[in-house]
Amino acid sequence: MSNLGAVFNIGRTALSTQRYGLDVTAQNIANVNTTGYSRQSAVFEPAQPVCSGNLILGQGVDATQVIRTTDRFIEAQLMQQRSKMSYSEEMENYMQVLEGVFNENLETSVSSMMSDFWNLWHDISNNPSGVSERTALYEHSVLLSERFNSLDDALVNLETDLTRSLSAEIVGVNRIANEIAQLNEKIVELEAGGNIANDLRDSRNTLLSELSEYLDVNSFDQSDGTLTVVTARGCVLVQGNSSYGLEMGGDNGDRVEWQSSGGMSVDITDYINNGKLGGWLTMRDEIIAEYKMDLSSLAGEFVWAVNSQHCQGVGLEAFSTYTGSFKVEDSAEELGTQASGLSFYNKISDGTFKLWVYDSDGNVVGGGATEISIDADPGGTSLDSLSSDIAAVAHLNTGITTEGKLSIDADTGYTFAFSDDTGNVLAALGVNAFFKGAGAGSIDVIDTIGFDKGSIAASRIDATGSYVSGDNSNALAIADLQYTSLDIPQWTCDRVTGNSEGNLNATIENYYHALVGSVGTTGSSISSGLAISEAMVTRLSVVRDSISAVSLDEEMTNLIKYQSAYEAASKLISTADEMLETLLDIK
Repeated sequence: MSNLGAVFNIGRTALSTQRYGLDVTAQNIANVNTTGYSRQSAVFEPAQPVCSGNLILGQGVDATQVIRTTDRFIEAQLMQQRSKMSYSEEMENYMQVLEGVFNENLETSVSSMMSDFWNLWHDISNNPSGVSERTALYEHSVLLSERFNSLDDALVNLETDLTRSLSAEIVGVNRIANEIAQLNEKIVELEAGGNIANDLRDSRNTLLSELSEYLDVNSFDQSDGTLTVVTARGCVLVQGNSSYGLEMGGDNGDRVEWQSSGGMSVDITDYINNGKLGGWLTMRDEIIAEYKMDLSSLAGEFVWAVNSQHCQGVGLEAFSTYTGSFKVEDSAEELGTQASGLSFYNKISDGTFKLWVYDSDGNVVGGGATEISIDADPGGTSLDSLSSDIAAVAHLNTGITTEGKLSIDADTGYTFAFSDDTGNVLAALGVNAFFKGAGAGSIDVIDTIGFDKGSIAASRIDATGSYVSGDNSNALAIADLQYTSLDIPQWTCDRVTGNSEGNLNATIENYYHALVGSVGTTGSSISSGLAISEAMVTRLSVVRDSISAVSLDEEMTNLIKYQSAYEAASKLISTADEMLETLLDIK
């Protein structure tokens, strides 16, 4: 009887265990298309044997646990590559926009408009006093300035859009971190009895993978079953059942900051190198920032080149009044120092310029020019001292506007003009200049030329102070600037090491062509990086699926296996029952 009881018990455990196997197989089949689901397997072990006489007899089978089939290394590699792929995807999207901004196939491209600008100066050189030629140059110069302005606006708008995207997606990062923390707590509760919460661990792993698409993260399994998640600079996003969020901060609200439980903020902006956030930050703070600075460098050198030559000439008539277009922050500071606040302070050098005064008949007052000296050394010429030097010239009055600009007025019946500026102070102050502004976002034609096209300086003053409307020497000199190579600043931006300035010796147009070519090269490099990441993700996904994904063929085999074992266990119990009945009949 006791031996038959053991058979019954073995049959019972076999039935129960094979049913567990069927349950696990059913769970796998049900989740064959569930994202992030890892195939589960029931672990069977022989029951504890017992001694019967001189024999050790088995007591059947036990289902000890249900395990997930995963490879932690492959999962980590796949997560890392997905983070890189998200990084490259976002950068490629914005590079396509950037390529559209610098589209050179348009008639309004900078290259096309720059070429027309030089040609219009040639037109003026052919007819220096021509009203239509001067008007055409002015109107085209306004359009060229607006094109520079629009390019700068487009880059600023891209930066703003990227900052808004960062702010919006940080909400998603905080949500995922909080959900992982909640799953940590549930997993600890369910696994307190020694079992493994497979489905919750799969859900947590899926959330971790989703989080890695936002930014680079590392995760560490703890002995209690929780997962600790760390991001840039070792900042903890999740620990146990607690999560620590990110938020936008900094002086301009454009920095990504980690918030600790104690309220401490850590700026991690420059250390996020992967995921969507990393891609957006690299685009905003490195790529777009670099093109924006290069574009402004180009516009600034273009303004300076034209202005420094334009101020050497004279228009159809001399001036009765003039106010410079560039301001100083402190009129007592030396003009050649940064403290002056002049945009082109570094262009000023020791030198002189000639100041001519004419009476109502056009005769030079005093028989010649007054030479004004410029001292660019510390303690040298300031706007106050320059204003005083000019005011000392007969029939001229000077002042400094509330905006910090030099103002010159001639007495009634007198006019004045400039020539031979070897210290570059006139161009730096925007006196007798063509453009105002010092960058792509601020360039414009000065108001004086807008009011009076005759002030376009196509001519030059000769050694006697004479000038004629038919002289084209200054117009030709400006037109020839298109062939002049300049040392134009070229920037390299790095979020960690900062921005560094180099120089490219090139003509203005060639510099712009190099800038546009760089946009295409950078876009191509990013696309190549994306293709590599996509290939790696595809390959690792195949490897991961070969390990963890559900195979319907395999599950159907398991289904038949467990069904057959279940039927055999049933037959075992049925046979034992018949044996018991036979035994009872004998008695």
